[in-house]
Amino acid sequence: MSVLNTKQFTVRLFLLIIACFLVSIAEGTAKTKKHYNVILIMADDSAVDNYGCYGSTFFKTPRLDALARTGAKFNHCYSEPVCTPSRVKIMTGRDGIRNYVQFGTLDRDEITFGTMMKQAGYATAIAGKWQLHGGNRGTLAPACGFDTYCLWNYPGTERSRYWNPSIMQDGKLLQTGKDDYGPDIFTNFLIDFIGRNKNKPFFAYYPMVLVHSPFPKSPDNVGTNGKTAQAKGEALENFRGMTLYADKLVGKIIDALESHGLRENTVVIFTTDNGTHRSLTYPFGKEKRTGEKAFATEGGSHSPLIISCPGTVPTGVVSDDLVDFSDMMPTIAGITGAKLPNVELDGRSFWPQCLGQTGNPRKWIFQYYYPKFVQAAKNHGQGINGLEIVWAQNQHFKLYRDGTLYATSDRHEETPIDSGGDKEADAARTLLKGALDSMPSRAGKLQPKKI
Repeated sequence: MSVLNTKQFTVRLFLLIIACFLVSIAEGTAKTKKHYNVILIMADDSAVDNYGCYGSTFFKTPRLDALARTGAKFNHCYSEPVCTPSRVKIMTGRDGIRNYVQFGTLDRDEITFGTMMKQAGYATAIAGKWQLHGGNRGTLAPACGFDTYCLWNYPGTERSRYWNPSIMQDGKLLQTGKDDYGPDIFTNFLIDFIGRNKNKPFFAYYPMVLVHSPFPKSPDNVGTNGKTAQAKGEALENFRGMTLYADKLVGKIIDALESHGLRENTVVIFTTDNGTHRSLTYPFGKEKRTGEKAFATEGGSHSPLIISCPGTVPTGVVSDDLVDFSDMMPTIAGITGAKLPNVELDGRSFWPQCLGQTGNPRKWIFQYYYPKFVQAAKNHGQGINGLEIVWAQNQHFKLYRDGTLYATSDRHEETPIDSGGDKEADAARTLLKGALDSMPSRAGKLQPKKI
């Protein structure tokens, strides 16, 4: 071999070794890069003040308190005041003024986070409450991107969601008996889904049936009065037990993740869809608070928001940034790298804040609400049938489209704030008026007919 050929051989060998080394590093990086699973849990009819980590001493929520303590907790998350607009908003990333049709309907043309995640290559599942198939524009779980489902308030089901529940699972009505408890069935369905998909990325959405009325005893509180009996005065104590049981079911899902070695690459998100039922009065600190479900007040839409992923979400993150339900889809995309749908979205990702970073916090949120509960529109209803309620708010102030400004600390909105009396309030009025003006002035899909 000539000297020149020997040098060429040596150079080529060196370059080959370097190339192999770089490939090895790249493969190692690919193997260690986390592909996060996401589980989104949303309890039904439960305000922020029903949770220990948000200051309640009456309601016990030890598993959720632990998630908040070891993960991220947001102090200013807002749903809509009732379930349908909250569910549509959280699933589509779009405000109701763009896509609200009627109560119990998710418009079939909307693109949901289920479809987004399925297109990203994730296994997808939903369990719990549906109630989005109403009218001639409603839709079903498979059309929303879910590979598998286990749902109540779905075509073919009846009224019972708790004991002896009526549940549709992947097109088949489950045969249940008097000793079967719906929330256990939904939770076990998701735990089975986790086990079957432990070796590939998955997205699970759990819109719980707990803790909505009626208020029967939970399995941990069944007594001689029977499972479905509700004696006069039992509602609050049963609701308290149901809250603890919902917390227990969240814990079962966490335990399942740990048993499969998935805890550190699964982001668990917990929130609620609206305020507590109006029939309930409960203690909070030195106050007695009555549920404000369906009212466009602080108690109607202020929700808990807890995010947990050990090793990724730092311990003890507490954020005062605003979060709107339209932010959930962009946040899930930010966690997973999924591609957002090519439609006009209203949300933004709060994933950076979960990581302890500054992120891109909101200065305001916008809310559009067409109530089924007509009394909710008494003070500020406008537009179609005089029932449309529109407002913008930040952490401290809230401005309705009719020009009425309140402090958010004024829980029952009893004292409107006049212009010119307070510099901070006047600045907020200007900000929030700009927010209102930046959004559509008319509902895109709501038809002007009587409910």
